[in-house]
Amino acid sequence: MFDFLGNLRLLDHQSFFALYNFASQNHFWHDFFYLFAQYGIILIFLGIIYLVLRIRIDAVFSAMMAMVFSAIISFVIYYFWQRPRPYVTYAAVQQLASYTTSYSFPSAHTFLSFAIAMTIWLYGHKKLGAALFLVAATIAVSRVAAGVHYPSDVIAGAAIGIISGTLAHWFMESFEHFWGENSAE
Repeated sequence: MFDFLGNLRLLDHQSFFALYNFASQNHFWHDFFYLFAQYGIILIFLGIIYLVLRIRIDAVFSAMMAMVFSAIISFVIYYFWQRPRPYVTYAAVQQLASYTTSYSFPSAHTFLSFAIAMTIWLYGHKKLGAALFLVAATIAVSRVAAGVHYPSDVIAGAAIGIISGTLAHWFMESFEHFWGENSAE
């Protein structure tokens, strides 16, 4: 069991350094990953604004609920497992994105992005949801390339976001169904 976990940790660190070194050695990718690591979340929130403008309040509430669910799950994880960020652990790593003092596991940018993308996709906005999934995945990769997360941080963040988005959608659908049955007389 310990060999398996040790191998996973080794793979996590090797993958981190491969992506981080790639981004560090190429000016275009350095800037690309920096922009998405730092500002990609804005594109996700523009998706919510689009839904507000289209008066799809049910999808907006579901996305907000998914963000709350994912934040609660992550808070519990942060409380029990305070994993330092790569640039704290390794002196050679210089983060490209802005400094933060929070812990590394799981990635907040990633779980928020995937939670929102999942709820929007489940609410039938397939094109917008797919575009937001692409943005969320780019944010996740960029957070690793920027030196602020390990690959396992963003994988866990994506899983938490997808689970939270699915849970929020199910909860909203159940509530709408319950409300529809009990209000129509």
